[in-house]
Amino acid sequence: MKKAFITTLSVLVFATHGLAAGEPFQLGKGSLGKGTTVITASAMEFDYNSWLAIFESTPGSTEQVVVTDPEFILKANRMIIRFEGTNDVQRVDCIGNVDMTREDLRARCGHAIFTREDGRVLLQESPVVMKGEQKIAGEQICIWLNDKRVQVMNGVRVEAHTDEAKKDLGSERR
Repeated sequence: MKKAFITTLSVLVFATHGLAAGEPFQLGKGSLGKGTTVITASAMEFDYNSWLAIFESTPGSTEQVVVTDPEFILKANRMIIRFEGTNDVQRVDCIGNVDMTREDLRARCGHAIFTREDGRVLLQESPVVMKGEQKIAGEQICIWLNDKRVQVMNGVRVEAHTDEAKKDLGSERR
């Protein structure tokens, strides 16, 4: 079960990798160069002096900032993207009702931070990672993209459900 769960979280890691890869940030190119990445928001501000882009939804509305990519969908109330002196993404902050989906994986939290230097995604504020009926939660969930490693901190809760067919198959092997 531990290996399957780590695999599940590793797939989530790759879902966020498309948004925050070490590749130059280019609107109009998919995370893996396939298709198109589209960001929709109520408002956007770009500060060329600070190399900072802020995408926001309208306060009080149910609309969110949405990143639609061939590999994943990412939603949040606000996204702040910090660039280096080039177009390379340095850090991405997703704030408020963060929801990341890739295939059958989903992660939710109140605040997610990606830092390119260490290849880390930190899920904070009631993070939950789900695949089907399986869930993991904690005070913080930290995913290292480069190492394919996950750490769940404080108040860890794992829910793993199996179907009867898997249970029967396991008992026949004994």
